[in-house]
Amino acid sequence: MKKRNLFLVCAVALLVFAMSSAFAAGVKEEAPAAQKSSTLTIGVSQEAVGLDPHIVTAFSSMRRIDLLYNRLVRLNENMEVVPDLAESWEIPDNLTYIFHLKKGVKFHNGREMVADDVKYSLERVLDPTTAAPGRSYIATIDTIEVMDDYTVKITLSSPLASLLDALTSNNISIVPREVVEENGNLQRVVCGTGPYMLEEWVVDNSMTLVKNPEYFEPGLPKTEKVIYRVIPEEASLLAGIKSGNLDIATINDGATIRQASADKSVVVKSKPGMNVRVFSFNNQKAPFDDIRVRQAIALAIDRSEILTMAEYGMGAATGPIPISAKYWAIPPEQLPLGKTDYAKAKQLLADAGYPNGLSFDIVCSSTYEGGLAVAQVIQDQLKNIGVTANLDVVEWGNYIDRWVKRDFSTMVELRGGSSEPDRFLYRSLHSTGGVNNFMYADKETDRLLDLGREQTVVAERKATYDKVQEVLATNVPLVFLYSPNENQVTSPAVEGFKLVGNGSLFYVTHAEVTK
Repeated sequence: MKKRNLFLVCAVALLVFAMSSAFAAGVKEEAPAAQKSSTLTIGVSQEAVGLDPHIVTAFSSMRRIDLLYNRLVRLNENMEVVPDLAESWEIPDNLTYIFHLKKGVKFHNGREMVADDVKYSLERVLDPTTAAPGRSYIATIDTIEVMDDYTVKITLSSPLASLLDALTSNNISIVPREVVEENGNLQRVVCGTGPYMLEEWVVDNSMTLVKNPEYFEPGLPKTEKVIYRVIPEEASLLAGIKSGNLDIATINDGATIRQASADKSVVVKSKPGMNVRVFSFNNQKAPFDDIRVRQAIALAIDRSEILTMAEYGMGAATGPIPISAKYWAIPPEQLPLGKTDYAKAKQLLADAGYPNGLSFDIVCSSTYEGGLAVAQVIQDQLKNIGVTANLDVVEWGNYIDRWVKRDFSTMVELRGGSSEPDRFLYRSLHSTGGVNNFMYADKETDRLLDLGREQTVVAERKATYDKVQEVLATNVPLVFLYSPNENQVTSPAVEGFKLVGNGSLFYVTHAEVTK
């Protein structure tokens, strides 16, 4: 028995040795499958100022609304108009648009979205008492007819070449009447059709969104929960990506982006943006009611230096139309007053009654959108023509309040741009424009902007907008400075996220985090 037992022990040992040798020769154990995280965390530097898509304009709000609401149509990553709530549309003539809605789309309260909701939403935007910034986008809508539950017919009073592009704006989102009427507005309440629903909002800290289980796009969103974390310091946003506490961060500071670009532990996504940094004047306040003063300041501003100092070169100088809209835009150096000329600027000030210069305040904020870094460079540049610019640095909420109330002499802003010139210029610079905070009213500008939106022949529109850019560069209701790059920094674990040049975070819906 002892010999037999010894034989068995030896046999087992030989078998174990043989198996070990086989693994050593190249048979490998399978690695555990990668796990998809149920939560995606986004770092942002600014708190939302409200969530009513028909009222707000701040980028900080829009980046939440991107995931909460839908429009009839939207822009994809190539800035092309594609279906959203509308599955298709017809344009039988240049005054008529018929939209066929997707069936079975539900608001977050469980009610189906139908054509009556489209009619209500558009009429709310058009109602002057709403004070909707998107009103000028669709101002030529004459009638909105509900043909059946899933068909809406829009008739225009005059052609509007930019209508489809206008309808992609978050400011034209579709909302339910009953929720608006119950709450007065949607600034603190969310009831959209979007891929995510609001679960919790801790002001100045975080906002938690949860997946809409009845979202109409099959397979979307990819992640169960999205958390926005407000982290004012952009260097801290980058640190959050590197530590794994954040998955995506909206980072605009040029120095931080340069640092991130050199760091192989993070991914920098960047593309030319459609937004425009501007230096605004209140055209009805002295001394900026005098065109000579505005022209003098324009001649003292060096866009390339501002880009270098405030953005580390991560952007492109622009005129009235975002420079990324290549077909339409004229580079600033090819427009009147587009090049620095201190001697001419001083002469204009003297002609206006300021031979010894003048002094005024620049309203700005320490947040990126509030443009403190830009204001500091402008302050220094204006010294070259004897102008003293005092920086009125206010906190973000105060900044927005001052902007809304037109309570400023000058201000540094970041304006939401578009590849469609009518959509960008009309609401900002027509005398009736919803966000004409410059208090600018000029008959020739109005005439050209009215003409441009009605023209349907592209070459004719091009000639009109070329003239618009020349008039605006001459009248200087504001100084168009540059278009910053659109940047997002992500963890290498993020898959499926794509940039849209207008700053939209819609493609968070396609993103997954592999841990």
